[in-house]
Formats: sequence, C-alpha cells, structure tokens
Amino acid sequence: MQKSDGQKAQNAHRKTQASTTLNRKYVKRPAKVSDMVATTQRSPKISHFHYPVAKTAVVDSKQSASTVKAEQPTPHPLQTLANAKMQARNNASVNISKTSQPTAKELKDQAIRKALAAAETSDLQQQSTYTKNKHTNKIHFGFGRVMLALACTTVAVFAIVYFVNLNMPDISLRVAAMQTGIDASYPNYVPRGYGITSITSEEGKIVLDFANNEIDSAFTLVEEKSSWDSGALLSNYVQPEWKDNYTVIREQGITIYINGNNAAWVNGGVLYKINATSGTLTNKQIRSIAVSL
Repeated sequence: MQKSDGQKAQNAHRKTQASTTLNRKYVKRPAKVSDMVATTQRSPKISHFHYPVAKTAVVDSKQSASTVKAEQPTPHPLQTLANAKMQARNNASVNISKTSQPTAKELKDQAIRKALAAAETSDLQQQSTYTKNKHTNKIHFGFGRVMLALACTTVAVFAIVYFVNLNMPDISLRVAAMQTGIDASYPNYVPRGYGITSITSEEGKIVLDFANNEIDSAFTLVEEKSSWDSGALLSNYVQPEWKDNYTVIREQGITIYINGNNAAWVNGGVLYKINATSGTLTNKQIRSIAVSL
C-alpha cells in the first residue's frame, strides 16, 4: 500500500535536522569591561580645574581587581581647613555633651541637696511666720486686754453712777429719816415726766419736792410721824381745812381724802400729804402715789 503525499510530508518533518547554532569554539569571545580602555580628555574650554582629571588605568584582564586603584584628586586647602574646623567642632560638642551629662550618683546628690535646701527654707519661713504671728498675737492680746480693762472700767463707772442716781433719793431719804426719827419711804410710783428735785427735813417731818419742767408742774410730798387714824384725820385736818369740799377714795385698806390737787391719808403711823404747787394731778395719779408708799 503506497503512502499518500501528506504522510510523506509529515515523515519528512519528523527527521532529525542538523544544529544551526554557532560553534563557540570558532567564534571570538566578546571583550570584558576590564579589558576595555577608558580614556578621558579635558576639554580645552575648561580651565578652572587646578588639578588634572584622573585617567583610568588600563588593566589586564588577568590582574586582580584589588590592584586597580584610581588616582585620587587633591583637595582644596580651604576645603581641608573647613573640614578640620568642622571635625574639631563636632569633637568639642561630643566632649561637652559627655562632660555635661551627670552620672546617677551626681543626680542623686543634687536631688538630696535640693531637698535639704527646700526643707531648710521651709523651716525658716515657718519659724519666721510663727515668730511674727506670736508677736502679732502678743500685741493683739495686750491691746485686747487693755481695751477689755477700759471697757470694764467704763461699764463699772456707768453702773455706779446709775446706781447712785437711782438710789440717791432713797439714800437721802434714809439720812433724813434717821435725823427726824420718821419711818419715811420713797414712792415706787412717780407720775411720768416728774423727777425729784430736793429732799429736806424739818421738825418732825420730811418734804420731797417733785417737778415736771416740760409742763411746768410741781408738787410736794410731806411725811410726818402721827398717831391718827382715818377718822382722826378727817376730824382734825380734812374738815377744818377743806370743809365739805373733799372726795374720799378707799384703795387697799387706805382711805384717801382728796381736795382738788391736794390729798391726805395715814398709813403705818405716818401722815402723808400731797400739795400741788403748780399744775394739776389727777385722782388716779394721787391714788397710785398713795398705794406705792
């Protein structure tokens, strides 16, 4: 059986073909970078460089890379001086930072010194404040004691004066009673606006003068030692003096005979008489005076 043309073509493509790759044995190897020569030439237009441009040396490919050294450029003197100054400044700052940084012991000692100084200052301030307050309190206490003494003295003087003024009539009346032998007394009631002006003692009697300067009124209270009763007073004094022109008021066992601004009554062996020298006294005022004796 004969093969077709298509099968012949496929078999032809499946056959091994000869390699077309270049044989390195017969092809020259490309040159390495180390084998290349690099040359640099300065342009004639550039003239401000004071040192020539370094040239790259031609090195054989078999030499070691460590033997290849390029020519170093020479630095400018000003640049060298500036670098030296900067290095010195850096070294100085490093030394300063090293010396300025305190150690742990120094920090501890410094903290202790600060605490002791603060405590001493606080103690001094407290002592000064205590001394000042003590001195101030002493001054205030002394001044307070003086003021208290003055106040007590003033109060005592006013109390004595008030007591003397309040009891002066009674004291004077007691002296007059001792001189006359009469059991005299000072009325507990005195009409408003009236005040005692004098106390005098005569033969067997005591006269108390009262006056009211606001209304120009005055009266006298006479106290005499007597053995009369109300009936004897009526027959021996009231009727002979006032006739039938009198009024009788009885109050707390006392019989009071009133004639206008005059009155008379007896109580406890003492004859009392009221005589109005000016102005008027009401019956109520006369009765209150008689009851208060």
